[in-house]
Amino acid sequence: MSANPDNFERKSLYAADRPERGLHALKLSEKRFPLSTERNNEKLAKMWHQSKHLTWDAVTDIPYEKFDKKKYSEEQLRAGRLCWSRRTWTEYTGIVESPSLCIRLCLEGNQSIQTKFMLAAKGFEEARHAEASFLLAEAMGGYVPEPPPGDAIQKMIIAGFRDAMAFNPEVSVESGIAAWHCVSEGIALDTFLGRYKVTSEPVTKEVIRLIAQDETRHVEMGWAYLEQRTKELSKSHLAEIEATVRDVIENVELKGFHSTFMLTDSETSELREAEAIAATAGLGFCSPEEEHKIFVQYIQNIRRRFGAMGIRIPAYPEIEE
Repeated sequence: MSANPDNFERKSLYAADRPERGLHALKLSEKRFPLSTERNNEKLAKMWHQSKHLTWDAVTDIPYEKFDKKKYSEEQLRAGRLCWSRRTWTEYTGIVESPSLCIRLCLEGNQSIQTKFMLAAKGFEEARHAEASFLLAEAMGGYVPEPPPGDAIQKMIIAGFRDAMAFNPEVSVESGIAAWHCVSEGIALDTFLGRYKVTSEPVTKEVIRLIAQDETRHVEMGWAYLEQRTKELSKSHLAEIEATVRDVIENVELKGFHSTFMLTDSETSELREAEAIAATAGLGFCSPEEEHKIFVQYIQNIRRRFGAMGIRIPAYPEIEE
């Protein structure tokens, strides 16, 4: 016997009518009103203005066709394309993280409208970083779609703390921005700037320059947001940010998320070896010794900046001595 559609119970698709679904399941609810569009952070206002004018096209503004493969050995090209493919994989996760944090900020209400604008733009900018990294890997001989089997770096690429943070009601949005923008993206940016100095291949150097131009703004956005926001927070809220920041430093960054030199000698990593080869060839990387130095300097820098907010970052003698 055929079913009579008129007998079906029609259920609402709206989360508000089905409290077990959507935001309610995450213990989040929309708090848009009163919607404030006040722009009260001068640093963020300046960066938002820059993001609207400092734009570039990953396809048309970089002369990939001028990359001269004849100047490099097959080993160097294999290393370069693998390393820039890894950049694509890493940038791809930024495409997930930025809109996730933006949604979280919008849901919570009473948050800086300028930060929401910046995160909305950042998703687009991360997409072009992924596109530029992909096209550079293609110019070096072909994009590699996934990490080599068994490579130790794979567990760090899919560490996944971003998506877990963005919609975790037990992790504040301030903690997420502190951990990702101020810590992880800051380490990535300073490492990128160090690589720029020693890169000799001109097309690669231009890719690094343009990506770093955006990433500088992404990192400083996090600091500008926190410098103002932390003045409004309780000691317990600051303690939560501190715990999250330390967790990301100790369980993500110190284990090699951005810096393969952090991988232990017992861990097999083709990526680590490829970076050393690409560094020698001037294809966008630098030596483990130089990256170690950059890493330590950045940890010392954020210790000072977080300290001014009442957030304490301990010394890490395993890398700083």
